[in-house]
Amino acid sequence: MQKNNFFDGHYSGMRYLFVFLLVSMYNGLSAQCIAPFQDFNNFVYVFDAGQSNLIENLPLRSYKVGRANIFAYIATNNRLKVYYRGKTYTVNDNAANYYMTDNFFLYQNFNQIKVLFDNEFKTIETFYRPGVDSLYYGDSIIAWTNTLGEFNVFYNGQTQIVERNEVSRVKIQDNVMTWIDLSGNFKVFYRGEARTIETYEPANFEPNRDFIAYTDYYSNFKYFYKGELFETQQPVVNEYWTGEGFMAYITLQKQLAVYYKNEVTVLMQDRPQKLIVKENLIAYTDAGKNFWCWYKGKKYWLERYIPLSFEVDNDIIVYQDLDGRLKGFYYGEQVEISDQIVKKYNLYNEAVTYSIQPFETKVWCNKKTFTFN
Repeated sequence: MQKNNFFDGHYSGMRYLFVFLLVSMYNGLSAQCIAPFQDFNNFVYVFDAGQSNLIENLPLRSYKVGRANIFAYIATNNRLKVYYRGKTYTVNDNAANYYMTDNFFLYQNFNQIKVLFDNEFKTIETFYRPGVDSLYYGDSIIAWTNTLGEFNVFYNGQTQIVERNEVSRVKIQDNVMTWIDLSGNFKVFYRGEARTIETYEPANFEPNRDFIAYTDYYSNFKYFYKGELFETQQPVVNEYWTGEGFMAYITLQKQLAVYYKNEVTVLMQDRPQKLIVKENLIAYTDAGKNFWCWYKGKKYWLERYIPLSFEVDNDIIVYQDLDGRLKGFYYGEQVEISDQIVKKYNLYNEAVTYSIQPFETKVWCNKKTFTFN
């Protein structure tokens, strides 16, 4: 296979470097802190492992931050580039469509789809059919329809055709993909296997990591969890959200509840004022102006007030107290991010960037703060 120019012309040590990257990505190592910021000249830097690295002299047209120490962007000259370990590499000479997940970096350029896998950009399709809702991606699954109308899946380094005909209502989250085939069957792709889980089309279904919540024939919720099906007498409600292995929902009695490990727990007796469900977390506020979260089966009372703002990622919540200081909930622990007033901040996976005075950027990472002028 012809290798992409990402690797061409670099010293042999690059092979080890990118093997390390892919091993980190596919073995699910904890995310490291990487975050972009600009100085007063609008030069663009990337914070990486406690250091600031200059990558461009002009603002970026767009960018995406990965959880495996990889940063992809479109430069001012429209080239698609990737930053890793202090070095920047041109991936494509024009502004291709590019995507980032926890485990994947992939891009689509005209009829080709390429993904960074096994130490090179691997071409997984040369007859892609560009269009609305024809390319889907999660943390470990990529799916697309080609010009022959075949529905393909890339998983664990291999491409396979899962349907020879058109499909509809495709949804991917993390390591689960669901869709409806031409005959109206409800199907799932999970752990490398495509299977039919119902011979009818559910009215609603929402996948997430190891988990699917959907509507059965009797308008009750039914669950697919780690390959097993669970029936319930739980009536379907209008408002529900899925996370990694759980579902949060508003009951018919207007309570906030969570379904987790085949059990239902009521978190609040009334509906929340604000609510965010993402990955492992539920962050919410109540009518009494309290700030709460639910994380991996446990409920936490964070504050006796509603924050000025809050952002949520896989295992972290960042929020402003009533004075504008930054606080956080990080892997089950409450932490202080800034004891000074912050007007604006950004959350990139587990890195927080903010400024307290002009021409200065602070980055909070792994409970440490770094300052760059």
